[in-house]
Amino acid sequence: MIVSCGHDIYQCDDADVFESIMKKLLAEKSAEVWISQNGEQDEYPCMALLVNENNAVLHHFGDDGSCYVSCNGSDQEGFVSFCDGQYEICSYQVISKEVAMTALMDYYLNSVRSNIVQWDQLY
Repeated sequence: MIVSCGHDIYQCDDADVFESIMKKLLAEKSAEVWISQNGEQDEYPCMALLVNENNAVLHHFGDDGSCYVSCNGSDQEGFVSFCDGQYEICSYQVISKEVAMTALMDYYLNSVRSNIVQWDQLY
C-alpha cells in the first residue's frame, strides 16, 4: 500500500508500518493523505483522509466510480475547516481520529470500507 501526504510518499508493506505512519499523520494539526495499492494516479479503489487538530474525515473512491464520505451519525449543521481552510466539510461527515484510525486499518487489511464508520454515498 502507498501512502502520500504532501511531498512525502511511504511504502507500507506490512500492517505495522502502515499503522505507524497513519498514527504519525493523524497526530498532525493539518494533513491531506491519499492511500492506494500502488500509488498510481487515477488508481481505484483508494482512500483519502483529511486531518485537522481534533478530527478527521474519510472519502472512499471505489473502482466502480463511486465515492463515499464518512458520517458520524448526527444531524449536526455547519462546517468544519480542514487543511488551513482549503476544505470546508459538513459537520455530520467529521469523525474522531480514533475512529478514522480503526477504519484505515480495516481498509489496509481488507481493502474495503470499514463497518465502524457510517458512509454516505456522494456518487
